Amino acid sequence: MDISIRTAQLDDYEAVNTIIYAGQEEHADALPDRFARLDRVVAMGWYRSFADQHNKAILVAETQGRVVGVAMLEMKKSPSYEALVPRTYAYLNELAVSPDAQRQGIGTALYKSSVSWAQERGASTLELNVWEFNERAIAFYQSLGMLTLNRTMSMNLSL
Repeated sequence: MDISIRTAQLDDYEAVNTIIYAGQEEHADALPDRFARLDRVVAMGWYRSFADQHNKAILVAETQGRVVGVAMLEMKKSPSYEALVPRTYAYLNELAVSPDAQRQGIGTALYKSSVSWAQERGASTLELNVWEFNERAIAFYQSLGMLTLNRTMSMNLSL
């Protein structure tokens, strides 16, 4: 399969939303107390905030002229606490592949392009958040060499 990765354009908005929507539904099924069901997951203003910036990017994967995957990245700086070493890192807000195009190397291609994007901007690391229920995503990221750095724990207090 021929996969091309490019920077998203404004006219990719609908395709990007459709792809991220599928993941949002999966999250809402697993954690309905955390994730809402939305018609539009990516607000146009947020989408536009990634355009034409050196420190933010939306990458899309295309195959046969169809957008089948998306990665949303931004550069960040660590909080300025005395106990933390100052650093600049890349944060992967989203990496999603259309359900009908999964397990064909598209996610891996997007991930590798995300790593290159981060390295070009001098990031010390590439970081992301993944929910514990999402075992497929955890296995995918581990297969690419990512390690768990921290864990957020929660206890439901409503009875």
